Amino acid sequence: MTVVTILGAGGKMGNRITKPLLETNKYQLRFVEKSEAGQARIREAGLQVMELDDALKGTDVVIFTTPDALVRQISDEVVPKLDPGTKILFLDPAAIAASRVKKREDISCFVCHPTHPPVFSLLGETDPAARRDYWGGGLATQALVFAIAWGTEEEADLVETIATEMFAPISASHRITVQQMALLEPALSETLINGCVEVITQGLQKVIDLGVPEAAAKDFCMGHLQISIALLFEELNWKLSDGALMALKNAQGSLFRDDWAAIFEPENVLASVKQITGGDK
Repeated sequence: MTVVTILGAGGKMGNRITKPLLETNKYQLRFVEKSEAGQARIREAGLQVMELDDALKGTDVVIFTTPDALVRQISDEVVPKLDPGTKILFLDPAAIAASRVKKREDISCFVCHPTHPPVFSLLGETDPAARRDYWGGGLATQALVFAIAWGTEEEADLVETIATEMFAPISASHRITVQQMALLEPALSETLINGCVEVITQGLQKVIDLGVPEAAAKDFCMGHLQISIALLFEELNWKLSDGALMALKNAQGSLFRDDWAAIFEPENVLASVKQITGGDK
């Protein structure tokens, strides 16, 4: 039986991946958690917390579910203790893209990240609870991106299977590179998408402050947000009106700098992942 050690097992992501992995009955799971609150959550679930050194002995796969800002510190402690042949899995590309994890040639390293349930896929879920599983908490179907940082295809197949099972239900696992994953997160998702949505929320609040009733403003905003996504991403066989196209063209110069796409330049992606994982130190 494959032995899987989860670091940060008592946190939000550790809890998220533990339940589906237990349900497979395929793995011997070991749980490591430093915080007392996290340890309590693990014990409340009827599971045992292990000391780090004991959990690492003989383990096949180590999953880091620890905060990005602490990954370098934690990996500096963990990686030298691993047995040759151990496979390590990170749930975000930042630490690997920023070269925060020291490479050992006798272990292998992989990265994965769930896409979260796509907007329009949620509409196809038959379970009402799944239709509100926006995060991807085990009810709604989502996809996954998976990258080999270093290691063999055989090792990758095992770790990718674990990744798809712990984020199930999964519609597809997309093999990409670590650098491509960093373009998706943080550049596309956290920088661009979150930045644009934050501006939308500020615009909503602005029209409320100008006197539009809050309920009317929210209904109007959320409805137009959905139809705009459908139209601009060609989910609907329809086009924006001439007036809407004119407003869109005029708005871009006011809302975006001419060089906004520089967020995807390699040096800016590197600066972002370094900042996320502890700064330039």
